[in-house]
Amino acid sequence: MEAIQPGGIGFYVLSLVISGGLFLLWRRLFRRLFAAETVVVIATAMTSIITTPIVLLAVLWLVAQFQRP
Repeated sequence: MEAIQPGGIGFYVLSLVISGGLFLLWRRLFRRLFAAETVVVIATAMTSIITTPIVLLAVLWLVAQFQRP
């Protein structure tokens, strides 16, 4: 089985799933902390942009570790 390569369809699907999941989780958390919807949207967007590459890198690293012979 070949590892997920950047530029391939698997990479884009994985990236969309991770970014969408993080966005929903952060939004749920921030809706409990802040009353104003504007603050919730801004905080969610900022944290999703920051955390998505980190989580994606960690997931791809784990996939590479499991595919090692």
